[in-house]
Amino acid sequence: MTSAHSRCRRGRSSHFSPKRKHRSSCRLANPKCRKSKRVRRCLFVEQVYPNVRTTNELMPLPAQATTHMTVYSYAVINEGDAPAVVQVQVGPDGLNYAADVEETIPAGRTGVIAVSRFLRFTRLAVRSLHEEQPTSLKVYFQAQTRK
Repeated sequence: MTSAHSRCRRGRSSHFSPKRKHRSSCRLANPKCRKSKRVRRCLFVEQVYPNVRTTNELMPLPAQATTHMTVYSYAVINEGDAPAVVQVQVGPDGLNYAADVEETIPAGRTGVIAVSRFLRFTRLAVRSLHEEQPTSLKVYFQAQTRK
């Protein structure tokens, strides 16, 4: 089961035209000359994957489209009794992926995995560290984006 939450916060406008030094004189002469202010919003996005069971093979979770994300990472809570291997994978088309970052999360611990390379899609793949010792994970994908 996944859940998504979003929060908005207004940011400062980043629009400035270096060609027009005297914007106020333009406004007085022609009120239609004004550019509309672009309000940038910061959105928080979260996907939660509870009860993820590991196996001996890498099992990918659903991909995230990270094209417009400015900051994103995965938090992995190992709720089981065996260590797990988590691997961030990035891909250009949602079909082909390359390994990016890999970490081992000990039993009963929480790990945070940040991506080091950028491509359009990002996903997390999980597996058991030791054969025939599955474990249970809770995975959070959290991101911020500017709109």
